[in-house]
Amino acid sequence: MNRIFTAFSRNHPRLIIPVGLLAGLLSGVIARAWMRWISTDPEFSWSGTLGIVIGFTIFGAIQATVYVVRKKRLAILARGIGTIFSLQLFVAAGAIMFPTVLTLSLALWREAWIPWVRVSLAVIGTAIWVLIIKSEIIDNFGWSIVTIGRILLFGCIYAPIIWALGATVKPLKKPSLIEI
Repeated sequence: MNRIFTAFSRNHPRLIIPVGLLAGLLSGVIARAWMRWISTDPEFSWSGTLGIVIGFTIFGAIQATVYVVRKKRLAILARGIGTIFSLQLFVAAGAIMFPTVLTLSLALWREAWIPWVRVSLAVIGTAIWVLIIKSEIIDNFGWSIVTIGRILLFGCIYAPIIWALGATVKPLKKPSLIEI
């Protein structure tokens, strides 16, 4: 996936931010549908739906912008903004996913860290994810093909978030003398 995205960004640099915005919008719509699907007491409100969809849309646009700006001198500022706007996904019901996304993002994107630290973070993040699935999905719905669908969609929502956070979480490359 990284190779495809790298090739796309090299060939179509002006489309990165609009594609990030659209990917965020699509993720928000899917996340809202998934939240309705796993709810034991389904409610619908326009404010809640718009909050979720707009939050994911902003996340997608900001992470795409950070990806573009990382190559310029404002990279540290862009990463800070990327971090701040990422936190909006983890308010209200999304707060339960923050530890998983944080640990798995660090495990995936901090490639220079000692391998056992990265593996430990991946194990912790995965264990937390399994506990969330157990307490929030399996305990409420039991085991069925529909429950498996809920779990798979859960992973399909958060895996791209972890992948997109690479722009914010990856360490900056040290500039060469030519770039200074």
